[in-house]
Amino acid sequence: MVDGTGSVRRLLVVDDERIQRLIVARAVEALGFQTDAAATLQEAADHLVRQRYDAVVLDLSLGEAEGISLLQGLRDAGGDPLVIFISRLDSRVRIAAMRLAAAFGLRVAGALEKPVAPAALRALLRTPPPRHADRDSTMTLAPTAEDLAGALDRGELCAEFQPKVALPDGRVVGVEALARWKRLGAAAVPPDVFIPIAEQNGLIEALTAQILQHALGACRRWRPGNPACSVAVNISPLVLTNANLPEYIDRLLQEAHLGPGALVAEITESSVIANPLIAAEVLTRLRIKGVSLSIDDFGTGHSSLLTLLRLPFSELKIDRSFISTCDTDPEAWKIVRATISMARELGLTVVAEGIETEEVAAKLRHAGCDIGQGWYFGRPMPEDALAAWMAARLVPAA
Repeated sequence: MVDGTGSVRRLLVVDDERIQRLIVARAVEALGFQTDAAATLQEAADHLVRQRYDAVVLDLSLGEAEGISLLQGLRDAGGDPLVIFISRLDSRVRIAAMRLAAAFGLRVAGALEKPVAPAALRALLRTPPPRHADRDSTMTLAPTAEDLAGALDRGELCAEFQPKVALPDGRVVGVEALARWKRLGAAAVPPDVFIPIAEQNGLIEALTAQILQHALGACRRWRPGNPACSVAVNISPLVLTNANLPEYIDRLLQEAHLGPGALVAEITESSVIANPLIAAEVLTRLRIKGVSLSIDDFGTGHSSLLTLLRLPFSELKIDRSFISTCDTDPEAWKIVRATISMARELGLTVVAEGIETEEVAAKLRHAGCDIGQGWYFGRPMPEDALAAWMAARLVPAA
């Protein structure tokens, strides 16, 4: 059988048990896959050299070898194959393997317990996650520090805004300002590309200043109709070393005719840990002035609890890596619930970022989470689009 492009669909099964290889091969025949089989990592590697596969069924235990040792080879082989793990190991190990494969950039359909149930295997193959964009076709020349400096001078850097919504009643209580670089006559540059360039080349303070000015100016314009709607701006760890930052932010707020409560300074855990003494002073002074402090990406740093103990945060944002899987991963959901409970004990407002469905929003609401952020409520958007989005909300901000 061929797929919609006229190509034969091929599947590689890697398992040291002959009976399991036969079960998989027979199960996928009905879906039109041509199957190759490998009993060892070396045999699998040899197949990957000769052939690109649409799907790979991989046992986690191959005698004395571990199936996950093949993940790098699968990525390097290209073709964006669908990966399905099989194993007699417990579900926590299977879930960990799925996370690892996703971190390698592989498409993961799921993980099945052995002996494999043919119907379950076919179900995963029938509903695969979407293919990744072709990495080679999307590669462009990376911008230089000179490009970024010129963009700052020309005002190409701006903010887009993603809404933050109160989960109990749907009120718009804030937005997050996200830095964007839309190059004139060229493709936009992702933040994970240009922010490191700014940090490594002495441009991060200028970048932060532009985003702060844009964000506070926009906030001034929407506050008359949405007086409770604040704006959150991420503060780089390198900017936190500037002892004059509290006075600078205070001046920007005054120029925008805004009170300090209009701004939320978002700080990632790693940024605080990298500069513990200076960051503690700067952040405490900001808090004294009335600026809210949010610990961003909570759960991904190295000293989360110590950071909460030492610094006067008013808000905690649960990282999207937990939220995006909490409806399918019981362990992730346990961490989310425990984090919400801890934050409430500490008197912190809890924000969940990365909400994409009503089901996840409802789970978080019932667990006591205060605020939601994510594509389910609204994608990052320019100021004019945000104004239209706010006007269309059925439940206005109080």
